[in-house]
Amino acid sequence: MGKSLEQFRKRVIRSSLFPAADIGSAIERLGFLQADPIRCPARAQDLILRQRVRHYKAGDLERHYADLEIEECFLFAYGFAPKGIWNVIYPKSHAALSASEKKVLHTMKQSGPVDSRGLEKQTGRKRVTNYWGGSSRQAKMCLESLHDSGLVRVAHREKGIRFYETAETPRSDTSEEDRFKEVLLVALRSIGPTTQKFLLSEIAHFRYLVDDAKDRRAKLQELIDAGKIRADSIGSVEYLSACDLTLSRTPLDRVRILAPFDPIVRDRARFEHLWGWEYRFEAYVPSQKRKLGYYAMPVLWRDDIIGWANANISQGKLFVEFGYTDQRPSGPIFKEAAEHEAAAMAKFLGLDGSAVRTKL
Repeated sequence: MGKSLEQFRKRVIRSSLFPAADIGSAIERLGFLQADPIRCPARAQDLILRQRVRHYKAGDLERHYADLEIEECFLFAYGFAPKGIWNVIYPKSHAALSASEKKVLHTMKQSGPVDSRGLEKQTGRKRVTNYWGGSSRQAKMCLESLHDSGLVRVAHREKGIRFYETAETPRSDTSEEDRFKEVLLVALRSIGPTTQKFLLSEIAHFRYLVDDAKDRRAKLQELIDAGKIRADSIGSVEYLSACDLTLSRTPLDRVRILAPFDPIVRDRARFEHLWGWEYRFEAYVPSQKRKLGYYAMPVLWRDDIIGWANANISQGKLFVEFGYTDQRPSGPIFKEAAEHEAAAMAKFLGLDGSAVRTKL
């Protein structure tokens, strides 16, 4: 099925941006919300929800987490998902628990929700070799391993710190092959239209469900043959998307500053194909080699991503500096829209709207 580049760009945007909703409904619609600890000027999960939840303020997800029907888990990255996704991802195949993991699990059943430092007070401060050859606290590593196995869950967060409690691992009568196909659909709905190569690479770690790469491709083809996934040819590139993908009617005549991990920009190859330039996340790039900025965020204007913005708080004021791949859009309409978006970001951060400085 052929489509123009412009039509397809709008489809990608409208499949991800939707009318304002509450936090739980937004995560349900997204299917998965990627998390990142960097706060510049806010964490990625907050920046993503800001574009989709009415009156959202930085930190609202953490403040309301315990009351939401969501779980923290790893899909194609670490983040937040509706409880139904938890039932798809778990149980995982894993090795028998180590003696230290058994001790931690027993301690948690007695103590209730606890963070890694609180657990250390009960189990000791021993340090062990971590996955990268360095040294980490054993209690912290045990918690992360048990969480990855689905035996503990995040009960709530306090100032970004996770408090864990024991969890009942979901029991499922679904075959591992069908669970893998559901993972494919969940990832595809969250990422939006993408290539087969990117989709399969993103969920390759689910090989514990379907071990062979050839078989994983076959399961994807089964979903296409069953009419659950459609294919669109944009130039020489074939994009897959879930057939039940809903397109919103959200007005596009505004400026949006997107998170570096927003679903619209996550697939970097798709980004470059649709918008004609290479976006780079440079937080881990040496400062002298950065071209866009430490935490440069893509700027969406109408259906075009025209550049990036860097936003920082200093002395109670928000400073937003825009950069462009080409010339800045001329005329007062863009200027007003950009200043409105900067003011909206300040409000989201809990700052007064007058405490904004923009460099356009």
